[in-house]
Amino acid sequence: MIAAAAGYAYELFLARPRMAYLGVPRATDWKRPQTWTHVLRNHGFMLGYSELRGNPLWVIFTLRPVSHGGETHPRPRHFRTDWRNLTRVSPDDYTRSGYDRGHMAPNHAMDLLFGRPGQLDSFLMTNVVPQKPELNRKLWERLEEAELDHVTRLFDPIWVVTGPLFDARTERLKSAFRVEIPDAFFRIYAAPTASGAPRLLAFIVPQDAPANAPLDRFLASVDTVEALSGLDFFHELEDAAEADLEAEIASQPWGLQELARLPGRPSSSRHRRPPPPPDHE
Repeated sequence: MIAAAAGYAYELFLARPRMAYLGVPRATDWKRPQTWTHVLRNHGFMLGYSELRGNPLWVIFTLRPVSHGGETHPRPRHFRTDWRNLTRVSPDDYTRSGYDRGHMAPNHAMDLLFGRPGQLDSFLMTNVVPQKPELNRKLWERLEEAELDHVTRLFDPIWVVTGPLFDARTERLKSAFRVEIPDAFFRIYAAPTASGAPRLLAFIVPQDAPANAPLDRFLASVDTVEALSGLDFFHELEDAAEADLEAEIASQPWGLQELARLPGRPSSSRHRRPPPPPDHE
């Protein structure tokens, strides 16, 4: 009993805060079961998983500048069921669903920054959401490449909080009713500063986003992400500062004019990956 209490206290007050920035994301209204999560820590990233929706509602990790010429590991050929997932969502649940198994903590960055353990954890199904292939393989990949290749040159480190967004109409995979299909996805960047007030930048990207659209088309305030997700981010900020920072869209410090229209990296410089099967992730 004492050991269990000590373990829970360590998890709640030490382990989780170290892997979050300005507070572990939390529901704004605990009376909404759709926002209930249980927190799972992995190598290099942490997430809040919804058993009701079969999706991680938020995933958080840090990025730093890396050399893409460094050693990387072969991309795993298979995703894995997470034994901590009560509903046991499996890779087969997405087979012939028409949706990719979309990483939230990206495989390539987890490999470069946290090695093979981080890469393997990124292939757990608790890190996966249903994404349309056109989005997963094009615009969303461009956003992941831009944050690692360019944003980390401006700020070191940056914190990334990302996850799915759902509208009022519930739609689930035909191949697996326990997995809900998101309508859009958010990505929030937070860059700590010496003053204590971070720089924030947020995107909301719909499932049907055009592949070649400039990234700045999808800019949003953190307030908007919070309203749509039912989650509260960076709640350890002083209230007045949080209100100001989360209401504005301050893109200038992020070099977004250049960033918004960057093409994806040439295939030769991307992390090697096997040819996609028909039910590509």
